[in-house]
Amino acid sequence: MTEYIIDWDTGLVIDTFSKNMLREEIVRCRDCKFGVDGGKYCAEGCADSWDWRNVEPYGFCAWGERKEDA
Repeated sequence: MTEYIIDWDTGLVIDTFSKNMLREEIVRCRDCKFGVDGGKYCAEGCADSWDWRNVEPYGFCAWGERKEDA
């Protein structure tokens, strides 16, 4: 399922979203190319390779990038 950040300031919407309200896609740790061991750790470039950060599989951050489909 694709998730997006919604820009609420672009208009008043109650139950539906227009495409112009969608901003960048949210990439969960479990789906991120930097995620290790099913999204339990993050190996993003700002982390030292020997000191990977613990993360939550359903978490996300500003640097997440979707894995390439094999």
